[in-house]
Order: sequence, then C-alpha cells, then structure tokens
Amino acid sequence: MSLVARPAAAQIVPGWNTKQFALERIDADRVRLMREVEIEGETGSANAGQKFFADDLEMNLKTGELTARGNVVFQTPTARIAAETVVFNTKTRLGTFTSATGIAQLGERGKQNQSMFGTLEPDVYFYGAEIEKIAADKYRINKGGFTTCVQPTPRWEIVSGRATVNLNDYVVMRNAVVRVKNVPVFYLPILYYPIQEDDRATGFLLPTYGVSTYAGSSISNGFFWAVNRSQDLTLFHDWFFTGSTGVGSEYRYLFGPASQGNFRAYWLNETESLINGSLRPARKSQIFTGGLNQGLPAGLTARANVNYSTDVTTQQLNSNDFLAATTSQRTLNGAVSGAWGGLSLNAAYDRMEYFYNATDSQVTGRGPGFTVSYSGRKLPAVPAYLSLNVDAANMLYIGHSVDKTSGVKTTVDKSLNQVDVLPSLRVPLSTLPFLTVNATVAYRTTYFSESLAADQRTQLDEAVTRSYADLRADLVGPVFSRVFSPNNAFAERMKHVIEPTFSVQRRTTIENQERVPNVQGRYDTVIGGTTQLSYGLANRLLVRKRAAEGAQAGAPQELLNVSVRQSYYSDERASQYDPAYGYSQGRPASPFSPISLSARAIPTRPMAVDFRLEYDPRTEATYKVIGYGLNGVFRTNMVETSAGWSKQNYGASSAGRSNNYLQQSTQLRFGGGRYGGTVSLNYDIARSTLLNHRYIAFYNAQCCGISFEYLAYNYGSGTNLLIAQNRRFNMSFTLAGVGSFSNFFGAFGGGS
Repeated sequence: MSLVARPAAAQIVPGWNTKQFALERIDADRVRLMREVEIEGETGSANAGQKFFADDLEMNLKTGELTARGNVVFQTPTARIAAETVVFNTKTRLGTFTSATGIAQLGERGKQNQSMFGTLEPDVYFYGAEIEKIAADKYRINKGGFTTCVQPTPRWEIVSGRATVNLNDYVVMRNAVVRVKNVPVFYLPILYYPIQEDDRATGFLLPTYGVSTYAGSSISNGFFWAVNRSQDLTLFHDWFFTGSTGVGSEYRYLFGPASQGNFRAYWLNETESLINGSLRPARKSQIFTGGLNQGLPAGLTARANVNYSTDVTTQQLNSNDFLAATTSQRTLNGAVSGAWGGLSLNAAYDRMEYFYNATDSQVTGRGPGFTVSYSGRKLPAVPAYLSLNVDAANMLYIGHSVDKTSGVKTTVDKSLNQVDVLPSLRVPLSTLPFLTVNATVAYRTTYFSESLAADQRTQLDEAVTRSYADLRADLVGPVFSRVFSPNNAFAERMKHVIEPTFSVQRRTTIENQERVPNVQGRYDTVIGGTTQLSYGLANRLLVRKRAAEGAQAGAPQELLNVSVRQSYYSDERASQYDPAYGYSQGRPASPFSPISLSARAIPTRPMAVDFRLEYDPRTEATYKVIGYGLNGVFRTNMVETSAGWSKQNYGASSAGRSNNYLQQSTQLRFGGGRYGGTVSLNYDIARSTLLNHRYIAFYNAQCCGISFEYLAYNYGSGTNLLIAQNRRFNMSFTLAGVGSFSNFFGAFGGGS
C-alpha cells in the first residue's frame, strides 16, 4: 500500500481524466482517490460529458466499479445527482445513490411555458432515500418524490414509495400523493407524469372543476395520446354530480401546411333532474365538430367543416362560447377545388339548418354543386379579355315544422336544380395611372328545374329559364394626390389621395321574371329592365414614418380611409335587392339607395377603428339612419381589447323594430404572462338586456398556477330552453411543465 501525491490532472482510470490531491494504491486492481476528487469522462469516449466529484473515491480499475463517499456529485449533460454515497460502474454507467437529490433539464418544453417558472430555469427536481441509475437516462427512486418547482421550498411536489424517472420522457409513480405547500391534495395508486422535451407526451391531463345553473357541478378529465409527431388523440370524460356523464374525443393531424385536420365528437347522457324548479327530462345527444384542409394530387385541395348536434339546445346550454350558445344552427360542408392557370374548379356540398325553436327549422345550401371559372383570357388582335363562369347545383330549401297541438310534423321541400352560365367580355378603355375605365358585356342564362305559379308562392314542377344581358362600365378617377413633408415625430412624409368612382349598369328585360323562384333570398333576385348608376368618393391619407438612424425607410402606411357612395335605379324595386348595402333589407322601394359611409383609421400600429353607416336621404323615411357599425381593436404585449357597437332600424313596416348591440372583450397579461385575465360582454341596448358577461382570471406562480372563470347567459323567457338564465363557474389548476386542460365545451376560452 502506498500514498503519493499526483499532478492536478492525469489519466489514472482508463477513459477518465482525474484531478485529486492524493492517490492510495490498495492493490493491483484497486486505487483510492482522496481530498476533493474529480474525475471526468475523456472526450471521445463512452463516458464523455460525465463527471464525478467526491471527498473519497475507491475504484476497481479492472471491473470499473467505484464507491464514492462524502459530498458525492454525479453530473451528465442533462442531469445532476448529489448523494452521501454512491456505488457506480464506469463501464455499464449504472449505479446506486444513497440519500440523494437530483435535477434534470426540461429543455425546450419548459421554455414554451416559461411564465410558469418565473426567473428560474425550467428543470425537474427529484430526491429519494435511494436513487438507482438503471439505464442511460433512467432512474428508479425509492421513498422519494419529484417536482418541477425548483426553489428552496417547492410550492408543490409528488411523493411516492417507488418511482421511475426516464429523463425527457416520463415519470411513473406508485402510491403517489400530490402535495401543495406540503399539504396532501389527492392520492393516486399510479401516476404517469410526462417530462418529454418536445412537449408531446401521452398521459392524463389535469382535471377541471365546473358548476352551472343548468348542469350542476362537474369534473372534466382528459387523456392525451401523442400518436407521433404529426398526430394526437385526446379523450374527454365529464362527470356531473347530477348523475349525467359525457364522453368525447378529439383527433388532430398535421402533415404539412396544406394537409391538416381537427375532428371532435362528444356523447352526452343527461339524467332526469330538477333544474330551478323545472324537471329536466332524461335525454341523449351527440355533437360533431371539426374541419380539414387536405392537399390532393393534380393540384387539388379538399376542405371540409362540420358543426352538427343532434339537439341544438345541448350546445346552447353547455357551450362557453357566446356565438355557439346563441346560434341555433348546424352546418355541414365540404369542397374539392383546384386552379390551373386561368381555369379553376370547385365542387362543393353545403348544408345549413337554422332552428327557430326546438322543432321548427329551415334548411338551405347547395347539395351538391360545382363551379367552373375561366378568366383573364386575352383575345387575339384586340384588347379584350374573355371570362366564363358556369355554376350548377341542387339548391336546398327545406322547411320543417311541428304542430304544437297535434304534434304532426310537416316538411315543405322547395329545393330545385339550378344551372347558371355567365360569359363576359372586359375591355380596358383607359390604363392611365390617374384614370381607369373598364367596360364589361355579359350575358347570363339561368335554368331552374321548378317555377312559380301565378300566386307567386306555389312552386310548380315546371322548368323555367331566365336570360338577360348585363352591360357595365366602371370609371375610377381622375385621381388627385398631394404629398406633404412635415418631418416631425409623427411622420416624415404624408400623402393625401382623392379617388372618385362612377359606374353605369344596364340589365335587359327578363320576360318570365314573375315565374323565377327565389331560393337564395335577396342576393339572387334580379330586377330586369333596370339601369343602375353608382357613384362615390374615397379619401385616403398615407404616412411614412421616420426611419431609425442607419435603417432603411419603411413603406407608406394607410392612416385614414374614408369613402362615401350611393346608387340610383331606374326601377325602384332594385334598391331592395342590392347586396352592396348591408342595412337596406326590409327598406321600402326607392329610386335611390341609402348613402353608405365607411371609414377605417389606423392612428398607430396597435390600434385600428372601423366605422360604417347607411343614411336614408328620403324625407318621408321613418329613420334617417338605417344602420351603423363601429368596431375598434387595440393590441399590445400586455393588453388586447376589441369593442363594437352596431344598430339597425327596420322602419315603420316592422313596427319601429330595431337591433342595437354592444360587445366588448379585453385580455390583460402582466408580469411576462404570469397573471392576467379577460373581461367580455354582449349587451342588447334596444331591450336593456345584458345578454352575457364573462370574467377569467389566472395567476401563475413560479411553479404552479390557478385559473377561474365566471360567465352568465340571459336567454330570455321567449326561448325554447329549460331555463331563462344560466350561470357557470370553472376552476383549473396548472403545474409547471404540465399545462391546464379545458373541457369539451371550451372552458377558459379554449379547447383541449
């Protein structure tokens, strides 16, 4: 036995560089290193990146087994373990640590949710009476626990009698107890906790608690299956304290920007319950939602969307989304489209069913149909461009109703086949920079498989064809502009543009106009023998900001755009069917359209304001202002808010009825996203009714978070729903590196 001093760095152990103050040779195969020992795997060897620190280290050079004691630290590129003693084999790189603690990096996965970790690094901390290294990145913990809250006093931790930690993959614990602030919260016989680096790990999601006037208290659970990098599946389960249950699933895939899809299905089994003094009968319902965008061969693209519920009141009474909770409709549509040069093809199926109450509904859409367009073909030797549009479809128009007295169901089907052919020829008469003039000649022929009887209501099984010529000339200009150079903090240069527009359109007489059925409402109604003049004026203000020193000046930005327009019709009936004026529906016939004013202002990049108004110039009009809408958006890193106000007056023909709505939504994020909330509401000014209001608050500490949501709906007494008002409350916890879970109906404003 000998004791000698060694240099600061040497290779005593094969494959390892050693740093120590003293070396004791025990025998031919064993050595003992003492006094602040450090050994490091040699670069290029299997032990590269591994280090051992200890007060005393004994090693068998032949078998590679070492025993370290006193302030032992084992370090790899992704983990670090400290222990009192360790028995380790440098050849198999396996061993056992006693009274040990360890820390491992979460990598990119933790950085995606950095707000949960505060200023700390996103790591996972584990400890145990004994930690066994059983594989390259796999450990077994006996009588210990783990947490992703790496600070002197963890806010939460999960302890168990035995656990297996696979770094960058998962933690499996048996007889696990979740403790928050050292207080036991719940017990699980087995727990699978994902710690994968890519943030896609199979396992159970954290539950969400909710309560509502209609459904009572509920617990929502979820299981996430990461099928592979491009596909995943989430399974939902909702348990209601009333005895009702709900199960569902969501499948998502992403094979590329043009190939992605999302499909959700949900089955709800509601038991008979007493809700606010009213008996809710037992019922079963299903909801199917989703969509896809799929690339196909030959330059084709398939698109599909579905939002179908077997009982529309299920979505209304349970959804946390205001639009879904107030819209009684279900839709199903799909299309295959492609474009090759100037030729485009679109084959589609579109079905929308709107419910007036629980039993009466109206079905509209196209089932199925196709559109072929060919545009921009320049004719030889003449400055003219030919276009052709062919549209053929089975137009759906089906009414369902149930007699409230007898219960007899009646179906009125006014669907028909329609083929529309529209060739047109466009001739540019002027291409000057300040003046553009285009003339268009078109001839439209539409075939209807059914027609109207003399009473203008009864639909007959007799075909009818509508044909008319459409001549149009459009003029833009002369355009006037002037450039200013204020050279101030607001703008370096400003440009004011005045752009007048004028068009004249003539549609020839339609001989059998009174026999043409109307299955698409005012947007497909054509009044023949009409001349239409449209005129308007647009004012645009553009600015170019002063560039920072050394930077290139940016492109001009539109600061303000204000335009006004009006139309004149030789046949005043045409004013009731012009889709260019959105508020004129139900307006009495007039030679003049409303005066339409639209404005858009972008004073700063985070802010945008839009305004639209339609004014009736007739002196006998009940309401001079037919309708208007005002919307604004403001976005920064901390605040995102939007607000809108819309009003429409229907005039004397509707007994002075009007719609007047106010909507607002504000999201706040502070402290780097660690805390904030959302406030939103929809208010019916005409009826002085708060339709809904919603509040969300969340707080993320350095290692855990909590979210609360409260929302209330006022359905009113005239609906077919069981309750007039519905109040809901949701609560969810979040652990660092795990994230939170939203139930199927979108608690906290999100999906799964």
